[in-house]
Amino acid sequence: KLSLILFIETTDNLFCVIGGSAYQIIVPFIDHSFGLDTYSRIIKPEDELASIKSRGITGARAGISEQFRDKYKIINFAKFGKITKEIHLRLSQETTDEYFSFLKRNKKDRIQIFVGKGFKIKKDLDFDYLHRIITELGHILELAISEEHLSSYKEINDVDLIETKLKPQLIYKIYEDSEYSNKQVSSTKKRFEFDFCNPNNIEKFYEADEYKLKEKGEAGGYEVFATVIDRNDIYQTVLSRAVLKSGTDFFAFRAYIQGVRITCQQNKKQTIGSSFLFHFTTEFNIDDKPVFLVDTKWYHLKDSFVTDLKLDTKKVLESYPAPSNILHIPWNKDIINTEKEYNLQYNKKKNYIVIDTIIVDGIELCDILYYDDTNLYLIHVKYGFNSKMRELSNQITISARRLNEIRGKNDEMLEKIYGQLIEKKHDIDNLTLEDFQKLFSKKITYVLGFTSHLKDDLKVQENIDKFESNIARFSLIQCSIDIKTNYFDMLTHQISRS
Repeated sequence: KLSLILFIETTDNLFCVIGGSAYQIIVPFIDHSFGLDTYSRIIKPEDELASIKSRGITGARAGISEQFRDKYKIINFAKFGKITKEIHLRLSQETTDEYFSFLKRNKKDRIQIFVGKGFKIKKDLDFDYLHRIITELGHILELAISEEHLSSYKEINDVDLIETKLKPQLIYKIYEDSEYSNKQVSSTKKRFEFDFCNPNNIEKFYEADEYKLKEKGEAGGYEVFATVIDRNDIYQTVLSRAVLKSGTDFFAFRAYIQGVRITCQQNKKQTIGSSFLFHFTTEFNIDDKPVFLVDTKWYHLKDSFVTDLKLDTKKVLESYPAPSNILHIPWNKDIINTEKEYNLQYNKKKNYIVIDTIIVDGIELCDILYYDDTNLYLIHVKYGFNSKMRELSNQITISARRLNEIRGKNDEMLEKIYGQLIEKKHDIDNLTLEDFQKLFSKKITYVLGFTSHLKDDLKVQENIDKFESNIARFSLIQCSIDIKTNYFDMLTHQISRS
């Protein structure tokens, strides 16, 4: 097969024009962000998207491909949560005239381009036109990158910063948290807040039957040192083992946890596995700016999008409140320590059924079910408005997707849940299996319940600047959009602490 590589050397760059199978030859050497990087220097809000491929930054959706009708502006797409990979678009009239007017046939022509790893103009070109385009690209690469429209994040590519400052920050936070590995120890230090999930497949991680925790063996390879059923026990089990193996020596602790792997098992088969340190999603404040660790990559969030997240969070909380009588029991941590204990407060109350810890097919339908004559509310709760909101929003999304799939069908899921409710002796208002199943023919609404985690029990929407977690803000916004767009209604409620 005929292949072509045409090298074009300029003062500052070495460009490659390729044809046939030549891409495979140059792929180890090229700048893989060249196309998107170049476009980000000439982007305008008026540019119109035809299609876009992106990766879900939060891990729930690994790959997203979207197509758009005419005149969909790129400014309407960019938001935190999506990493752009490839774009087909039509440049604005202003950009076309300024940089590519020599390619126009008519006055109102607008150039179409495809950008990703490369920069492609969708037009037949001869050598002279190619030469002029390369010259123009050289000028474009001298421009500053726009900070506003292509995305809400900026990936941190400074290897020295990542290796010397960011990764050590993660490990040190875990090390500081290790004093809690002995549950008899009482500490006044603030706990490390994070979400823990496999970076490659969130559903397989959530739906696993058990988790095997492995450490490096003395003879090489990995050896299982613990198996846990509940994913929430993974972190504490690893910390306890790390303290046992390394004591209080930070360097020994770091070396140990860098060698720990987590593998997931379902139906007695391994599904996915990854390094322990790869499972963390969290947020740090570095030099007074938020820095995110999401799915093993580090990001700055642009200031303009921090402002947008605050405004959108307030809008969701103020626009979609749940009836205040549903989650009416306060959550005082001095009295009710765990999420399970809080949920069980509703066990004997009329029209409430506690489904917390009842898992069927790897899915927890909700923590608390509440119903009236016409409505069925599926309530999920978490203590605090912090990075744990990401886990809460993922649980709701997975539950809603599954319930939407089985609705109106003769599915065994509800029968299995009912059977476990009977087995665990949860109060079910004397409902028969048929009565329980009929509840799901009512109007279904999901409720996302949370508390303040600050010293004072402040309302989030009234004190948005004091709740600093951008992960919490984004998770709430994205969950609200996903559930209402694709599945059911979703409301929110801040549980009082007193």
